[in-house]
Amino acid sequence: MLRIVNASDQLIAARLVELLDPGTAWHRALWCLGIVLTLREILEAAEAHRAGILSDVSVERLGIIALRLAGKDAGVRNDEKRGLAAALKGAPRFEGLAYHTVAHLANRIEADYLPRWAIALDASPGPQVERAARSIAAHLLDRGFSGAFLHTWWTHRLYKDTAPLTLGDLCRLAHDQLATRPSSEYEVLVAFRKAPRSASGYPTGWLRADALVRWLQDNGLESSNVRASGGMLLTIVAHDAAAAVALAADRIDQFIARSSIAATGALQPWPAVWVKGEPLSFPFGPRPRGVRVKALYREDQIFNVSASNVDAAIELLAHLETSSPSAAVAGGWAAIEALLGEPGDRASAADNLAAIVACSFPRAELTGLSYTCQPLCPDLAPSLQRSGENRERALVVANAILQGHTLNLLRQTDRASHRRMKQLLESPSKGLTDLHTQVADAFHRLYRERNLILHGGKTDSVALHGSLRTTAKLVGAGMDRITHAWYVKQIRPLELAARARAAILLARENDAPAFVDLLGV
Repeated sequence: MLRIVNASDQLIAARLVELLDPGTAWHRALWCLGIVLTLREILEAAEAHRAGILSDVSVERLGIIALRLAGKDAGVRNDEKRGLAAALKGAPRFEGLAYHTVAHLANRIEADYLPRWAIALDASPGPQVERAARSIAAHLLDRGFSGAFLHTWWTHRLYKDTAPLTLGDLCRLAHDQLATRPSSEYEVLVAFRKAPRSASGYPTGWLRADALVRWLQDNGLESSNVRASGGMLLTIVAHDAAAAVALAADRIDQFIARSSIAATGALQPWPAVWVKGEPLSFPFGPRPRGVRVKALYREDQIFNVSASNVDAAIELLAHLETSSPSAAVAGGWAAIEALLGEPGDRASAADNLAAIVACSFPRAELTGLSYTCQPLCPDLAPSLQRSGENRERALVVANAILQGHTLNLLRQTDRASHRRMKQLLESPSKGLTDLHTQVADAFHRLYRERNLILHGGKTDSVALHGSLRTTAKLVGAGMDRITHAWYVKQIRPLELAARARAAILLARENDAPAFVDLLGV
């Protein structure tokens, strides 16, 4: 149970749990990687730069991102920040002095990152809410744990465990039990509706149907409804069972891709997978990443046939939702570039989409708060009930926040959202610029991953899974606005990006109507 030390502890704890929840909405989700993985990404980028896969500009931009992260991170000491600043003045050369400096500092920071945050959390006043929650969540996710596992771990210790622990205590516990824990081998059973074959017969680790049923029974698992032709036992090295299932799915995706072009029958995995030692099965199949373009449904365009570049981009975007990691990155970036790239500057698509997403953020947050506060605020309820569109609902809440209304919010996550909106309303241009920078960093990472895959054939980049985790929902949010603008007002994607760029620069303090209508759509 959380023992409060600072006034912000409850907000940090709530945001940490929210960021670790895979189902969190895009505007409250985690958009960044942690400092340690970002430094490892620089090392990989330096090698790719030597091979001619990444440009000087790409590697230098990554260095700037790392310095920006480190500058606000209580897990990085001041002398380490100075060392990074010196090493990242330019693009580090592979195996050069700066390269080895970055590698050394990454190891040093990683060794006791969470205990350093524990000291900051124990101090008074405590650290900034968003920075603390995002840094800790990103560090643990970057280690390879699944969000579902971490969400359960933190929820139990914060709200269910009877032992009174401060956030600092919990960071030390997370260091001991999670961050320093080595990976384990998991035995994962993937069943198939039709038995896969290769030239030499069945694949290694294949169990026939009767052996599969016996394996399930021997491990205390339900087998009565399993009508598979057989299954494949995979040994997966991971930090938790859910992470092992995700890695097994990646491996099966590779097998499916190969079989689709080498054999006559496509592999059809059973919709459940089992992990030895786990009492229940895990769902197995398409792994949605949260790409949501709801405007297609709202504007009745799901079954529309047209030749616009928006329609073509949506077909490419579908890969980002459920395809294998490499195909998801390639298809997702292709959709972005097709709509928002400029001649001779593919990377500009990242900044253009980031501007659209940043300008979509206020209305998304305020709309969510409007539904939460409606039953809690008798004074606001009539206005909210009369509001027909999200724009109107968001405006009611924005005006209330400017007038000092607390919205009577009960959940700490909603109170944290209220705080973010208040700060943004009071200083919109600076706040939106910061948002734009954060989102653009994520999209530029997606572009780098695309180049590593398509130009270097690298499908195991250190940041591949983290890039998909942090960008899929953001891309969906931006594409939703692009789709709405095109189908409703025939505004082309680059026109919308130009509006967004201008809105960020021209945003005025305490202007609620403009704040909820930054894109004008």
